[in-house]
Amino acid sequence: MRKIFGLLLVAVMMCFVATPAMSKAEAAKVVVLPLVNLEEEENNANAVFMKEAVSFFKYPSYEMVGDDILEPILAKENFAEVAKEGPNEAMLRRIMSETGADLIIMMRVTKFEDKPDNRGKEMLVGLSLKGDVMAVNAFTNKVYAKKINKTDSIEYALTVRSDWKHDEFAKTCRRAFKDIVKG
Repeated sequence: MRKIFGLLLVAVMMCFVATPAMSKAEAAKVVVLPLVNLEEEENNANAVFMKEAVSFFKYPSYEMVGDDILEPILAKENFAEVAKEGPNEAMLRRIMSETGADLIIMMRVTKFEDKPDNRGKEMLVGLSLKGDVMAVNAFTNKVYAKKINKTDSIEYALTVRSDWKHDEFAKTCRRAFKDIVKG
């Protein structure tokens, strides 16, 4: 009985000793390009988009490529002008190869507005969000391209103390990130 207990104890101790020595899989390198916002009115969509990207692609699983590496590449690609035309798979593949990324994501917003809707008894606020998102995955060699067309309405009284417009945009970003990662 003592020998069995001793062997069991040695086996358990070997598991604890061997576990730190085993290497972890390398984190996937992700490039999240700046949001292309075609709205003339100033909104906070860029900040919301990057905040959601940073919170979704956290370190142990993902490693985001920094601005110091990305900015010269975007300047060389003339990203600010080319991206206004919409997502471009060839450009995304070039940026992905130059950065050594495993996944690249681009989102463009063409319409992002809320307006009052007073047709009924209650005061409502309507939201209209249009755009497109594209991602290229180097692991699976798949391209994710999807149009965003979201309309919604809510009672005005519920929006007074909240940022409903940007909360809905954040939900759209999270949903797109989940779909991209899922494949």
